[in-house]
Amino acid sequence: MSRDNAEIWREALRATTLGWDLALPIFGGLLTGYLLDRALGTRYVFTLGLLIFGIGTGFYNVIRSIQRMDERTRRRDNREGERGETENEAAP
Repeated sequence: MSRDNAEIWREALRATTLGWDLALPIFGGLLTGYLLDRALGTRYVFTLGLLIFGIGTGFYNVIRSIQRMDERTRRRDNREGERGETENEAAP
């Protein structure tokens, strides 16, 4: 597998984790809130509160992941740009 091909697969794997970064906190908040409501005999107070908290956490995770992917791409592009400049300077 070539280096470029491996990098493409690595980025694809990072992108597929975005769905999990969003879904797991939402589902976890909903389930935890439901279980707390059942245990404490409250109506939907914890379910709604932890659902909203899970949604916020999920979107925070997605935004943070996208920023990290963007930073990696910028660093890689800068390295490739520097490499190209040094090759152009070496050629007469």
